[in-house]
Amino acid sequence: MSEPEKHVSKRKCLKSKRSRFILAIVVLIVIIAAVVPPVVVTTRKKDNMGPKAKVFVPLYVYPAPEAWTPLENVISAHPDVNFTVVINPGNGPGPLALPDANYTREIPRLTAYQNVRLLGYVYTSYAKRNVSAVRQDIQTYADWPTNSSNPNLAVRGIFFDETPQQYDAQTFTYLKGLTDFVKDLDGLGPDRFVVHNPGAVPDSRYLATADSTVVFEAAYATFQERQGAKLFTSIADSNRTQLCAIVHSVPETVEGKSLRGLVKQVRKVADEVYITHLDTNYYASFGSKWTEFVDLMAA
Repeated sequence: MSEPEKHVSKRKCLKSKRSRFILAIVVLIVIIAAVVPPVVVTTRKKDNMGPKAKVFVPLYVYPAPEAWTPLENVISAHPDVNFTVVINPGNGPGPLALPDANYTREIPRLTAYQNVRLLGYVYTSYAKRNVSAVRQDIQTYADWPTNSSNPNLAVRGIFFDETPQQYDAQTFTYLKGLTDFVKDLDGLGPDRFVVHNPGAVPDSRYLATADSTVVFEAAYATFQERQGAKLFTSIADSNRTQLCAIVHSVPETVEGKSLRGLVKQVRKVADEVYITHLDTNYYASFGSKWTEFVDLMAA
């Protein structure tokens, strides 16, 4: 009878060792669970770029073969990033029913991307241009799909350049009438998106007459002088989905972490953003940090 007793005693010893081992693992898991989440959260906070924003592109680059390739490359590389692209064939759509062969070749390539919204450029001379002439430019864009027999040769809205800052009731009526005109044109569907460009903060009453308004279009130095994103907080009755910001002439030394901080700052307060290191002909080519900028917009 002594042997079974020894055997039972040995089993109790093994069970005790196993229990201590399991207990040690449980304690280790608890410690890891307590320590790791703060590390993960800290990392996420550090890398967080804030709310998503669209890449705004004043595409005043003439579409010679491969001239738009830098844009197409980032569009295809970042299908989760939305791009608002403005084209300007001839200070507007140009005098003819259709743009030239280079535009008719390249525009459908851009509109084929689901993450691209193409807009046509129209100037208003600060609401002083004859409204009939403005409407004619808008109509010309809207007629492109029909006149070309190509539904992909189309824009999905209008970018109105040189819109006013100071409020005037007649000017408000002028701008609202143009927006209503755009919204009624099937040829600009389905978006019929309207952007105003006063280039600075306008009277907030104008914001309602557009889907988006460029409230900053100036150099990096000016952005810094006006305390950066703080200038956006003074725009009454607005939210970031209505705002667009363009910062040009960014010094070449603003790269890496510094560029990341700039993009994050602007992205926090504007739903559409364009940042370039070019200090002349800002929109006639792509700057040296173009790809880096778009990568940060995708982050």
